[in-house]
Amino acid sequence: MSDVDAEKRTINKRVIEQVFERISTGRYGDVGPFLTDEVYFELPYGPGAKAIEVRGREPFLALNAQTWPAFESFQLMITAVHPMLDPDRLVVEYRSDGSIIATGKPYRNRYVGIFRFEQGLICEWHEFHNPDVPAEAFKPDA
Repeated sequence: MSDVDAEKRTINKRVIEQVFERISTGRYGDVGPFLTDEVYFELPYGPGAKAIEVRGREPFLALNAQTWPAFESFQLMITAVHPMLDPDRLVVEYRSDGSIIATGKPYRNRYVGIFRFEQGLICEWHEFHNPDVPAEAFKPDA
């Protein structure tokens, strides 16, 4: 591995850390500078088992503005980073810890994110998680 590749991986990992830090502190609207204009976000197992796909920084920020206000608290914590041969790609394992305002239930999930970068900015984010966790956390008790 070249020094240039190692430096790119370090920068890219730091970008993810900064995005997660902003989301975890309720500053989800401040992640825009870490995304390309045409960022692609995919959540194959979204609410109601429907995939969510968003292209573009502004639509991604709008999705965040709809999602995060439902949480009393929410944190993302990286548990492992797996570099790929291409230094502009990372596979990241992470977990969440939070709570839902409407139900008062905890929200704890595990994720695998596949990220691609262009010039130190996220241009693709594919996120895989257990879809049963949000279904249960958002479901009102009977």
